[in-house]
Amino acid sequence: MMAVNLDDVVRLAQQLEREQQNVLIFRLRVSQAAQRGHDQTPPVAQPHPAVDRWFLQRGSEFVDYYRTPTREELLDDAAMLRERRVEPESGLLGKYADSSIPEMTEEAFHADMHAIVTEWERELNDLDDDQP
Repeated sequence: MMAVNLDDVVRLAQQLEREQQNVLIFRLRVSQAAQRGHDQTPPVAQPHPAVDRWFLQRGSEFVDYYRTPTREELLDDAAMLRERRVEPESGLLGKYADSSIPEMTEEAFHADMHAIVTEWERELNDLDDDQP
């Protein structure tokens, strides 16, 4: 049996194409889950060939599926939205508005947001100070 060390495996894995690296990551995660014997977790689906290459290049199954769309994709989405019929009750305008809240200037809004963030930072710092 051949002895393999981690550095050799990493060096070989770096030589793989990006999609092959993702498949390797996926297989390792599945293997780890099987070794742990997690019966309560749903089985992870095998990666499948997708039309969207970003799906294949996301790194692992635990990374959020987000990317910056291309200009063409944005134009296609806009065209699709223009073709869609708008129902009057489907809009959000005014649905969550509270008429009892007074109008606020942009400067006042930013000042309030700054005060909230500063308070949160202080609370987080207090939590860090409490840690041993």
